[in-house]
Amino acid sequence: MPEKMFHEEYRLRRKPFDPAQNVIQFHCAFRSCWKPGFTGKGSLGQHAIYALIKSGGTRTRYNDRTVISRGVAFSATRSRNEASAHPTSAGPEDYVRKCIMLHHNEIHEQIASAFIPEEKKRFPLTDPDKVEKILDEMYEELGSSDPDDAFLAGLFVQLLQEVISQQQRDQTPEKLQKARTFIRKELSNCDLSRSRIAEHCNLSIRTLCRLFERYEKIPVTQYIIRSRMEHARSLLSLGELSIKETAFRCGFRSAAFLTSVFRKHYGVTPREYRKQMTASR
Repeated sequence: MPEKMFHEEYRLRRKPFDPAQNVIQFHCAFRSCWKPGFTGKGSLGQHAIYALIKSGGTRTRYNDRTVISRGVAFSATRSRNEASAHPTSAGPEDYVRKCIMLHHNEIHEQIASAFIPEEKKRFPLTDPDKVEKILDEMYEELGSSDPDDAFLAGLFVQLLQEVISQQQRDQTPEKLQKARTFIRKELSNCDLSRSRIAEHCNLSIRTLCRLFERYEKIPVTQYIIRSRMEHARSLLSLGELSIKETAFRCGFRSAAFLTSVFRKHYGVTPREYRKQMTASR
């Protein structure tokens, strides 16, 4: 039998939504895993959705552009606008997340807007385990025979407080952020090097290396290779470019060089990987 493209486990709140009660009202909590290439539909703005993205990424196709999101993060979608419900596809690896869904009402909007003023936003996390622990408590409570709504509401506020506090604790130096951005923009440049990055950021090579080893936990050169591999996987999953063109866009001088590095990292060649991604759709 073919592998199932997605798996989701739900804990539904048994009490129906009561619009007359201006209290936090959960709809459900769920755990989700999408396989590469799977496309899911939006919620049409019926509920507010808060999610811990544990791994993988997505591609969302809007009318005139495609937005790619990837990496561990917290996402908050509060929009009631049905036009925001665009199809979203999993990227080149399993898209794993833990979510809660709340009904829109006045008290929810007041609390959520106090922490998250925009309708839709993605937040990087410095300690995703703390966020996951709160979501797991919500999941377990909703699975009990008589969920405590007041306890769930308290957990919801605690969740938002934790996410926002982690934004305030993110002490990533501006120079490191500048280096990351430069690397992303220059991935196709075969001559990208530590010296070029250091010069762009007005740093010594030694200081640049210390920044990456302290905050990224890997040397600069490994960070560049990892970034190129992630970019190569994204391009290969789309299936629109030749291996040679993919190599050039990722900063490799030849398809053979890309194939060698790619096989070392993932155990398959770029051609085999692209075939796997195509077959899974």
